Amino acid sequence: MAKSDPAADENDEKVNLRLPEDFLADLDERWQEEGYSSRSEFMREALRDAVYGSRLSKIALEDLLASERQFERGQTVSADEARERFGTDE
Repeated sequence: MAKSDPAADENDEKVNLRLPEDFLADLDERWQEEGYSSRSEFMREALRDAVYGSRLSKIALEDLLASERQFERGQTVSADEARERFGTDE
């Protein structure tokens, strides 16, 4: 494993792949626009989403359903009310 990768873990395996130049250029532009610190970080995140995305989506949907139920029972407050309650204007 390359010591130059600070995110590398001793259990990580290096994977090499070939990509068309134009796709790689788009990828490089995207990771920088999104605020990632490296191409590798961006690709790891994209792969995590591809592999685990459905689990995360299920969790998100369950949370949305719980929020909807709270709203229906009147257990929520507006953003303005929350700002007033906590004394903030942001």
